Amino acid sequence: MSPDASSKKGLKLGKRKSQGPLPPGVERRRRLRQERRQERLIQLWRLVFFLLTATGLSWLLLTLGWSLHSEAQIQISGSERMDEKVVVKAAGLSFPQSLLSLEPGQIEAQLMRELPVQEVSVQRHLFPPGLDIQLVERRPIAAATRRGPKGIERGMVDREAQWMPMDMASRGEKPASAVKVDGWISNRREVIAQILQQRDLLGQPLKTIVVEPAGGVSLRIQTLGLVYLGANEALLDQQFKTIAQLNQSLPPNLRGASNEGLDLSDPSQPELKLRPAPKPKNAKKASDR
Repeated sequence: MSPDASSKKGLKLGKRKSQGPLPPGVERRRRLRQERRQERLIQLWRLVFFLLTATGLSWLLLTLGWSLHSEAQIQISGSERMDEKVVVKAAGLSFPQSLLSLEPGQIEAQLMRELPVQEVSVQRHLFPPGLDIQLVERRPIAAATRRGPKGIERGMVDREAQWMPMDMASRGEKPASAVKVDGWISNRREVIAQILQQRDLLGQPLKTIVVEPAGGVSLRIQTLGLVYLGANEALLDQQFKTIAQLNQSLPPNLRGASNEGLDLSDPSQPELKLRPAPKPKNAKKASDR
């Protein structure tokens, strides 16, 4: 080995030996970097732990805390005839039931279909967990029949002439009047409602509202018998006035059973259909001879 090579090797070894321990400033920075990495790892694990804990507590709170466990957590207002049991059954609720999984809009629609109510409001409250249900009942005003797929159906109608099936109406009260609606159809509901609301203007008790399949409407009034109104609801106010006048002016011998009906399809020209007079018995015997 040449003197130059040996001298270079000696220089390298001398450099390595001369490096020795790191300077205090460098060693301090290295320790700080290690401590920061460890701190970040600790913070990350803390975050993961807190997230898992919060998720678990939230799940427990949702499943056990914010839940309906009995009918006692449901408050019903606006109805004295329908209690919690009736409403819970109509809404299709079961217990336990997660409060946040309930959709107030769906419950409102379900109760509108199943109960004799015209308005429903459902609200959830979390503290304490419960359900508030406000009802506005539909009051049946008249008994009614209609033609269904299986024949004649019996029910009731309210002030707005909304149909109420008998099983639904039986949960409420009895009709407020003795009026009957025969042949209810949905496209004549507004006319039926107007007649029910203004029936006191007739001057005499209204017994029956008869609705024909084609839409024509007749009234059976205690004093006048059957009164045909027709299908033109624009004439209804004038027809009511004419009926009230006839109740006062029509002679007793032309009322009720004495006629076959009163046609008021044109209220300016009332037409009274009289029953044919019975043949005398003497005339019948003479013809037999």
